[in-house]
Amino acid sequence: MSVVKTSGLPCRASHDCDEVFSLASQDSMDALRDAAGRRDRHELEAHGYRHVPTAQTTATPFSQSLPARRGRRGKRRDGELNVV
Repeated sequence: MSVVKTSGLPCRASHDCDEVFSLASQDSMDALRDAAGRRDRHELEAHGYRHVPTAQTTATPFSQSLPARRGRRGKRRDGELNVV
């Protein structure tokens, strides 16, 4: 199995399909929507495939903020002095 890196949206309908839908502009949401629309039309017309996104009911670790830091690391030993 070979891994192919693309600079666009590859067809999801078949591993044998080499169609890739490139973005007109890499920093544009409209360009991303356009490429996704072209990919969806291709998948439906060429393969009869309609992608069904899976519903995500829980947040991913990447969408959660980091927890607040609490206290010091380690325990303070008896007899330890704070010298300033």
